Amino acid sequence: MRQTAGTLNRTWLAILGVLVLAAGITGLLQAAGTLQTIAPTPSPGTRVVTGELHPFFAQPWLIALILVIGVLVGVLALWWIIAQIPRKNPAGTYRLQHEGAQGRTSCDPSVLAAAVEEQVNTLPGVVTASALLRGTANEPDLTLKVTINDRTDVRALLRHLETSTLPQLSTTLEAPLYRRRLQIDVSTRTQSTGTVVHSTGTILH
Repeated sequence: MRQTAGTLNRTWLAILGVLVLAAGITGLLQAAGTLQTIAPTPSPGTRVVTGELHPFFAQPWLIALILVIGVLVGVLALWWIIAQIPRKNPAGTYRLQHEGAQGRTSCDPSVLAAAVEEQVNTLPGVVTASALLRGTANEPDLTLKVTINDRTDVRALLRHLETSTLPQLSTTLEAPLYRRRLQIDVSTRTQSTGTVVHSTGTILH
């Protein structure tokens, strides 16, 4: 039910993968001796850098540049770590408006999510259901977690969700679901239906 930084992780891993691949190719070329042909190495005794490096690196602007780069890398690393924290990111109030209508209808996504949960909870074999709406009214995003017992007909459950629950939600929003996620867990608990009424009174002997 919580949203993770999957897209961000894939992007950064792709960048790191390209860098590691480039380093690996460079190492292979160096081991095969091809790198020396492409970029000839200086002969022994030849100075690669002329002059003293200490005055160059002691310049104030270079020290400030290195400091800024270090802070930037630290901020990016901290931002990446914070992005790993799972979050719900629920949707804000949906604003539904018809073409040519003078007014505007606002709908709380939690109300729609509660209606989905109530409907799914009545299905055979469902122990609990939890729904969360994200996105906008034009591109709604539904995450549905359903816990069932071990005797539930999963195919019948999926068929009911595809033919009834999800289409009814799309009809209410007047927009197709842009993205939907379904998580099904199996529990040894039995389906709980009905309401428990607690009574009080006096026992007469």
